[in-house]
Amino acid sequence: MPMLRDILQGSVAMLNNYNLCHMKTINWDEIITGPNSQFLYVYNFTLPERECPPCDKSCEKGCWGEGSENCQRFSKVNCSPQCSDGRCFGPKPRECCHLFCAGGCTGPKQSDCLACRNFYDDGVCTQECPQMQLYNPITYSWETNPLGKYAYGATCVKNCPEHLLKDSGACVRSCPSKKKAVNGECVPCDGPCPKMCEGQHIIHSGNIDSFKDCTVIEGFILILDQSFEGYQQVYSNYSFGERYQKMHPDRLEVFSTLKEVTGYISIQGSHPDFTNLSYFRNLEVIGGRTLTEYFASLYIVKTSLKSLGLQSLKKIHSGSIAILENKELCYAQGVDWKRIKKSGEHGLMLQNNKLYEDCVRDKQVCDEQCTKEGCWGPGPDQCLSCANYEFNNTCLQDCGAGMYKATQKLCLSCHAECASTCKGPGPGNCSRCKNVRDGPFCVPFCPVSKYNRNGICEPCHANCLYGCRGPENTI
Repeated sequence: MPMLRDILQGSVAMLNNYNLCHMKTINWDEIITGPNSQFLYVYNFTLPERECPPCDKSCEKGCWGEGSENCQRFSKVNCSPQCSDGRCFGPKPRECCHLFCAGGCTGPKQSDCLACRNFYDDGVCTQECPQMQLYNPITYSWETNPLGKYAYGATCVKNCPEHLLKDSGACVRSCPSKKKAVNGECVPCDGPCPKMCEGQHIIHSGNIDSFKDCTVIEGFILILDQSFEGYQQVYSNYSFGERYQKMHPDRLEVFSTLKEVTGYISIQGSHPDFTNLSYFRNLEVIGGRTLTEYFASLYIVKTSLKSLGLQSLKKIHSGSIAILENKELCYAQGVDWKRIKKSGEHGLMLQNNKLYEDCVRDKQVCDEQCTKEGCWGPGPDQCLSCANYEFNNTCLQDCGAGMYKATQKLCLSCHAECASTCKGPGPGNCSRCKNVRDGPFCVPFCPVSKYNRNGICEPCHANCLYGCRGPENTI
């Protein structure tokens, strides 16, 4: 291995290799570079080690094998002290390799390296690839760098290979957690990342955990009394399969990430603690591609529910709505279902639920911040629409601290870098900054070309290269 010049990380171990020659002649301090790395040679056979031929006479010290072509080459242990921990192309003080070189060099420049310690960029060794974004001190913002490149292993490339994805300036095989692939690039997920699951059976204790992190269910959701009491599997030949244990309704919380069901939802189960469907609080769409009882896409019959809690439900594309015989259920009668149903051809059946007069008597009515379009349950976060202002899906009388009025009906949060109040969106509308101010913008820390002076980012001296702690050009 005469071309092996540098091992940047890790140790080297050779254990009980009877036929291996010349390894003891190699100066491993020349090759092993990583911190706390070492060379380990073990031979504990009873037979003596094989006698090996000597290195070629032309070899300065060790060798990898017979012949002059196998002499070990040196670019570290014979360097001048001025080269520090780096390598060299000669013994003189001015013959040091650039610090970005690995394994040696033919000259002092970054382009003279035999290999790169960090990254290779168009014939030059660099500490990192050109950033995809650069700070513009005039606009106080980060802008796209036309010369930016992605790290493809240890090589800087203008574009990633087609089979790879782009993520934070690097080419990757798959997106990290909390990101999804969009047009070949990893972008943050809006909430849980998409995950499609099949729904083809009654929900019970044996399959409930298979729906963890699902955002779309292809099929249906069926919750019956057996879901809570314990489900007995019965095959088509009427033989019995597995018997599943009882399930508490709280385990339905696994559906909190669900946004769409392509088929139908059928709820026909009762339990003392099964009083609302808040487990489906992020459900937005019921597709109705398949229907229960040949007509319904939302079927809630003879349950222990007191409210629906479907606060994110926006559309039911097909199928009828049947909410029947729920003796404790309020709020459903007041929902403006025309907002939810996509087609007027599909029916709406609301019968034999709790009487409206009894709901009023028991104060099971919509919050005062809701409009006449109704609500899904108690509280200002269950309204179909807001009488005054909305903030994070909750209806408010007015926008509070840490918010601004985005429209006549909508409050939004001030930017995360605002200390308290703001006049509008973004880090440039803060009344005060939580950390530091860079020009008109509140930012978490000053850019590398500036320093923090009493909460204000000030420019470093022009001679500073990698940041500063004050205005002077001293180190």
